[in-house]
Amino acid sequence: MNSIWNKNISLFKERFPQLFTLVEHESEGQKKSFDDWEISLAKNGSATAIQNGIRLHSAYNPEKEAFSIVSKEFSAHPNCSAVVFCGFGLGYGAIEAAKILKNTKDSEDSSIERQKTLVLIEPNARCFFYSLSLLDWSDVFTYQKIIFLLSCPPDQCMPVLTSLGILKSVFFTNKAHTQHAQPYFDTLFLLIERNRKKELINNATTKKFGKRWNSNCIKNAETVSLLDGIEAFKDGAKDLPFTVIAAGPSLNAMLSSLQEIQQKTVTVCVDTALRACLGAGVEPDFIIISDPQYWAYRHIANVRSPKSILIASSDVYPSVFRFHCKKIVCSSSQLPIGKYFEKKCGAKGDLGAGGSVASCAWNFAAYCGAKKIFLMGLDFSFAKKQTHFKGSTFEEASHFSSFKITPAENFSVSSMISGNAEEGENYAGEKIVTDQRMKMFAWWFESRIAERSDIKTFTFFSGGLKIPGIAVFSLKDALLFPNSEDKKAAFFKAASKRFMDSQSIEICKKKYAIAAESLKNILAGIDISDFSAVENALCANK
Repeated sequence: MNSIWNKNISLFKERFPQLFTLVEHESEGQKKSFDDWEISLAKNGSATAIQNGIRLHSAYNPEKEAFSIVSKEFSAHPNCSAVVFCGFGLGYGAIEAAKILKNTKDSEDSSIERQKTLVLIEPNARCFFYSLSLLDWSDVFTYQKIIFLLSCPPDQCMPVLTSLGILKSVFFTNKAHTQHAQPYFDTLFLLIERNRKKELINNATTKKFGKRWNSNCIKNAETVSLLDGIEAFKDGAKDLPFTVIAAGPSLNAMLSSLQEIQQKTVTVCVDTALRACLGAGVEPDFIIISDPQYWAYRHIANVRSPKSILIASSDVYPSVFRFHCKKIVCSSSQLPIGKYFEKKCGAKGDLGAGGSVASCAWNFAAYCGAKKIFLMGLDFSFAKKQTHFKGSTFEEASHFSSFKITPAENFSVSSMISGNAEEGENYAGEKIVTDQRMKMFAWWFESRIAERSDIKTFTFFSGGLKIPGIAVFSLKDALLFPNSEDKKAAFFKAASKRFMDSQSIEICKKKYAIAAESLKNILAGIDISDFSAVENALCANK
């Protein structure tokens, strides 16, 4: 036992020295005993265990059992990018997975870049260390692409898992292996499932709008390559509160306070709420638009906001870049063509994939370094049976389209029905009406907020759909905040120093010309409406 322990702990310490330093206090004495497990020998002489009367592994041949389970999943998902063990008992499954992965050669490329990533998640480091005294883990520690998430909170696990691709990963879960920390794994599985749904929606949206996105990216490429990115604002506002302004029905009652909120916080307005802000005499600090459809552009069409900075991604409707404002900056594209031009001409600053423009606005506030983010008009519910604030583009469109036997009210009812209206609960514990779409957007917020526990998020409206991680904050109390205009001015001045100069712009022009010519050759003969074909062609020409 001592030789196995010494071998394993030496390999672990050598491979993950920083992680070992963080959790080594949990290793003391674990090679001798662990009271939670009843250790015995299986029929084949290997170690097995029982916890709370439940077997963690086979009583006959644990290795064979683990090989059978792992190989079956690998056969069912040969193209997976990651293999994730959520708990692993004594480690038989992880060990067999490492062995199989080592022996698996990609038919085209066997380099480390093409290897699958092995991820091991265990909240109780004591379990892990005790397993090192029982089994030989050398195959695991010598596998090249491996990530250990030991004693790591669920919200901190998610950035790792999402970067690997939830839909591209195989998850091994066994109730016997999670029972010792069930609340932890329940939270983790909830976050995984919500991110899985998010990726499914992203994929479905990509398939539906791929042609439009590709077309927009190509038309906007030259303009975007010569614009500054949001990188100029990164971490520049750590001592400033932000307010995200959305277009929910509750915004109506808050518009009279908007000018004061503008003086005390940095305001980030979503495209759908811009007209409300301008109507209240406020030009927000930032306006953000991320939807590539023409109807998203309509929210900012025919209005001006010369004191605002517009944030747009490279796939928005081309007319967006003619919007009259103080400055237009871009965020990094999530699309292959957009990424291609950024790689050739310069990155802009990544806000990630969000479920809505409001989630992009929250991401931008976090990107700027904000530690307190307030939400205004973000209801995720049909407050007073309305879908948006009075005077919004949505409401005006319903009035324009209404007539005697089809009044405007019918459009609100239709919106509620088409989204499969459901009951929800607000921050006061009362029942409210929401729908599946808004719940999904709310999950995006919940997942993102869980990932960034260092940021406090508040809402000014207690009647909206309750989102874990968001607390209600009185708007009256927010109006008592000190004036932040001097700090805001310093924030914008510091950002302006990071904008491109004329020489940098000339360099970008040349880079764009070369990249555009190269793209023509790469996409020759490819229909840009075939999103997958475009993506594959660009991946093959990295």
